Amino acid sequence: MSDEQDPTGEIPDSAPVGTWALLCLVAAAMVAAWLFLYFGVFLPRGPIH
Repeated sequence: MSDEQDPTGEIPDSAPVGTWALLCLVAAAMVAAWLFLYFGVFLPRGPIH
């Protein structure tokens, strides 16, 4: 069996840039949603009576 036909042994030279970009995009969206809920929904309603 030749090494040319077995791609499973290859180690990538760089980090998975697309995965990190997607992770950062989703994390930023979650932070933005949390900030909107906190400052746009919860704080304007005031304390519990």
